[in-house]
Amino acid sequence: MIEVIISFIYIALFCLTIGSGVRKVLGKWITFPKEDVTGLIVTGIIALTTAVGWISIFFRIGAVVHVFLLIIAVLSAWYSRDELTTLWKKRQFTLADIVLAAFITVIIAFAASRGEFHTDTGIYHAAAIRLYEDYGIIKGVANIQLHYGYNSSYLGFASLFTMSFILPNALHTTTGFLMTVFALDAVFNLKHIKQHGSHYADAVRIAVLLYILMNYTGTVSPATDYGTMLMTGYFLTKWAELADGGIEERDCYGLLSVFALFLVTMKLSAAMCVIVVVLPVYYLIRKREPKKTAVFLITGLLSFLFYPVRNVIISGWLFYPFEKIDLFNVPWKVPVEYSLVDSAQIKVWGRCLYDINKLDMGLSEWFPIWWEAQEHYDQMLIYGGIISVICLILTLVMRLTGVRERSRRFRAPVVIMYIMIAANLAVWFFMAPFVRYGLIFLLSLPLLTAAGLTDTLKNISGRENAGKGMFGAALLRYAGITLLILTGICYCARIDHYVMDDLVFAKQNLSAPYYISQEPFERSDMDVMYLGDARIPIYYPVGPVEKNSYYTPVSTCYDDMAERSEPMGDSVKDGFKPKR
Repeated sequence: MIEVIISFIYIALFCLTIGSGVRKVLGKWITFPKEDVTGLIVTGIIALTTAVGWISIFFRIGAVVHVFLLIIAVLSAWYSRDELTTLWKKRQFTLADIVLAAFITVIIAFAASRGEFHTDTGIYHAAAIRLYEDYGIIKGVANIQLHYGYNSSYLGFASLFTMSFILPNALHTTTGFLMTVFALDAVFNLKHIKQHGSHYADAVRIAVLLYILMNYTGTVSPATDYGTMLMTGYFLTKWAELADGGIEERDCYGLLSVFALFLVTMKLSAAMCVIVVVLPVYYLIRKREPKKTAVFLITGLLSFLFYPVRNVIISGWLFYPFEKIDLFNVPWKVPVEYSLVDSAQIKVWGRCLYDINKLDMGLSEWFPIWWEAQEHYDQMLIYGGIISVICLILTLVMRLTGVRERSRRFRAPVVIMYIMIAANLAVWFFMAPFVRYGLIFLLSLPLLTAAGLTDTLKNISGRENAGKGMFGAALLRYAGITLLILTGICYCARIDHYVMDDLVFAKQNLSAPYYISQEPFERSDMDVMYLGDARIPIYYPVGPVEKNSYYTPVSTCYDDMAERSEPMGDSVKDGFKPKR
């Protein structure tokens, strides 16, 4: 646990200094909002993950790369020393704030040091991190195990901070780090909730805290779901601040659009966040600012293009497993029939059908099966999403008929925000409706509509309700209050379940011997097969348990996948291709 807290501090300083340098460089052309620690750290996370993504195409992410980026961080700190000094001088922490921050950090570090690993961490997350460390990238490695083709950039970020080149056990603290950063950001901003004129951003901050509560027991895992949803939650928070009018600079739209592009590289479950790009494109075209347009374009491409490049090298597909875009005919390309089976499995498992032969079942057939398979607390959360639609309609009616003139229209960022969340939920529902895939959107939408309705209820006035009268205004108020109460009820079952789950987890793990160091990645009993004339070793698990291993690269959960592959040369670095 002590090791975990030290890792949190180290990653925070690393990201903070990189982020401050990036902001100062880009600040020559772009106006940033006022500097805050979380914003600088997130900028650093994006910059470092992007750097790892590009570097991994040519080199492995080991000691040399880590030291190189550490030198960049030190130079960045020197370059932006004035800004960092100003930020330090502006700190306004009381003793109570320090105690609260320490408490949150320790609570999260406790879970990050021990516990149960996410299932997918055992299947491919840990093994993929090791591939970053040992090889950077391997041509056609998705043939050995299709999951490698998912290529989440979050695993690249995790590989940078395993410290496996100096520690006996590789660290996996990035999920806990993100939880700590975003929990602190949410808590300290919610302290001033009464001073906020509007509460869209506060609603998302509450959703982020709920997300952390509901995934606390998995903090030990560098799972792509956790990393993506946490970063998406912060992205939604900042966009909601735009919707609140809390950020005035138009350049912030462009910066968040770069952020949205980056989220795609973490996981395709956040891909529809790119819808927000339409707003800065509109402003830049209208204002005719070629320099800013060029900076946003270059920055956006740099933070995104490494992802499709790595996709093609790993699997031969631009976006795997999405066979609709078929542009390359390279020797190591995963055969389309394998990709179709993989994408079908994702869909039918998400729909709780568990049989790819049922892929073509219509909505009316699979929806009842899926609904019955959901836990009660998940069903309640989905009811909250349905109520949110009613809240949104009522809010619109109030704004059009009974609210002060200044509040009648939804601002453009609010409209874009709702469209973007709806698009993400639509893709989630029709492609793979595992609740965990879209959880941050499912948590955020009801709270956002409740916040909008609350703000509208505060402004409504019977005298101003032209054509409705006092009775109509009162009726709208009561309807709104009822919807707010129902929205809150929809969260109760889930909160109750996960609070108890977290308490049981804490009780069971109090005696676990991880107060100094972190629990290592799980070990699996692995056997080995040899591919090709060069007899390249590929490891696979012994027995019926499909669990990959961090400790035996290159490895696969599925020996049949490896058996249908062959090496393209005399070493692992030459890559793998499917047998023809």
